[in-house]
Formats: sequence, structure tokens, C-alpha cells
Amino acid sequence: MLVHERRGYRTWTEADITAFRKKWPVGAPVRLAFEILLYTGLRRADAVRLGWCHIVDDDIVITTSQSRHSTELHIPIHAELRAVLKGIPRDAETFVTTIAGEARTAKGFTSWICQAAHDAGLPSNSSPHGLRKAICRRLADADCDALTIMSITGHKNLAEVMPYIEARDRRRRARAGIAALAVDKSVKSANLPERFAHSEPKPLLSQAIFREMARPTGVEPVFSA
Repeated sequence: MLVHERRGYRTWTEADITAFRKKWPVGAPVRLAFEILLYTGLRRADAVRLGWCHIVDDDIVITTSQSRHSTELHIPIHAELRAVLKGIPRDAETFVTTIAGEARTAKGFTSWICQAAHDAGLPSNSSPHGLRKAICRRLADADCDALTIMSITGHKNLAEVMPYIEARDRRRRARAGIAALAVDKSVKSANLPERFAHSEPKPLLSQAIFREMARPTGVEPVFSA
């Protein structure tokens, strides 16, 4: 069994997400937990208690469990999450359960996700919180501002979500900068033939003129006729 070593929360990449889905198809209990984390951004303590009682119309309505910073969230259900929720019995107390049908503890949930990620070939520090960070990254990349991200994830501190927006902007500026260099080079290269095409070739000096220019004063011609 994988022993999860906490070395900081690593944000899951798109390659990680693809690999996990390939390993764990729809219908696998851990795939359900994965999609809940990815499309809600809930902390593990809230993800393990999520159930049908939190579905209101087409939203997930849940008050976060953090005592100091609890807040009520209204998270619209993403189409991909809705697809995996359809198969859950309506009498289930929670969406995420153990094999025995009981609710999972937050600590046990973390070990479960980490083991599944390891089995999918992901790095050992692939944790549930890394999926919370992944939705922040995805929202930022979708041009969401900080307050929009916070309305989904429940973050209270603006400084906690700004790094995702700053990272997005750095990537875009870097791409724009390199693209500008490429365009500038191509424009200059394209203009070179045009400039040379408008330049009249300079005629070579005739041999007679060259001889005249080269003749020393009062001396016989250097060149023979």
C-alpha cells in the first residue's frame, strides 16, 4: 500500500487527469470521488459528506466544514459530474462510500485517492487537494477572475487564488512574446527580396574607363591596348 508523504500539494496536470481517467473508468467508486473533487473544488472534509441532500435544483449547495471560515457554496453541476452522479441510488447518504457502504473519513479518503493516483502512474504527491488546485488552474485558464474562482472553491483570501491568475498571465505573455519574435523575423525575411528587387544593379566599369582612371599622369599606360 502506498504511504503518502506530504511534500506540499502538487497541482494535478491535464496529463495526470487523463491518466487517472484512463486507469479508472466511469463506474469505479474512485472515479466518482475524482470527478467530485475536480468539478467542485471541495476540500476532502466536505467531499466525503456530499450527498443528494446537497443537490438543490441544478446546484450543489453546501456549507463548508471549516469552523473559522465556513461559507455556503452554490456550485452549478458540471455536465460530466452529472453523468457520474446519475448511477448513485437516491437513498445513499453520501456519494463517496467505502466498500461496506459507509461514509469515508477525510484521512481515509486521502489515502484512497493517493493510492488510486499511484496505481494510475501519477507521482506519489498526487493528493485530493491537488485536484482542488487543478480546478483553480482550469478556472483561471478559462478567463475567470479571482472572485469567480473564490465563489466556487470557497476561498476567503484573495491572495490564495491570485497565483493561478498570475501563472496564467505569465504563460500567455511568454507565448505572445515568442510569437512576436517569430512574426518580426518573418516580416524582415519577407521584406529582403522586395528591397533588393527595387535596387538597380550598378554597371561594371568598362575596361577602357578603368584604364583611363588608372593612367598615371605623364607616364605610359599601365595596360596594353
